[in-house]
Amino acid sequence: MRRRYGRTLTGRQAAAAIAAGLALAWIAHNGHAAAPGTRSGHAAAGMTAAATAGGGGTLDCSQLEALWESAGGSASAAFTAAEIATAESGGKQYATDADGDGSVDRGFWQINTSHGSLATYNAHGNARAAVIISADGTDWAPWVTYQTGAYAGQC
Repeated sequence: MRRRYGRTLTGRQAAAAIAAGLALAWIAHNGHAAAPGTRSGHAAAGMTAAATAGGGGTLDCSQLEALWESAGGSASAAFTAAEIATAESGGKQYATDADGDGSVDRGFWQINTSHGSLATYNAHGNARAAVIISADGTDWAPWVTYQTGAYAGQC
């Protein structure tokens, strides 16, 4: 076990931190700026999020869990957060969904532009927005895939 900020990490937490670092390094290497003009849909809407020509990362469940935790999310909510991100975006960094009201959902957790600058394609920023909006995983009501149960079993 390793100590981080005076706290002991379990082997799982240390592995998650390493995975987050690797995932973020991969994303940084392959680009993290918004891919203009890209579009994909919500899994809940019956569409799949497509990889975009602008690059970006596709993360699996363990990488999404690690990203959630690296953005300040609790370890206890990481699994659900990863399932929701997988259901919302297929784990794709540049997943985009134009809503009927003129707003746009962006990134892994499909953060809506009604949240201002929180709606970003930046991997860490998108995860941090999900942590904030969900009150650290205690309120998933804003996500359609949670409301419908479509997130369950994604990881």
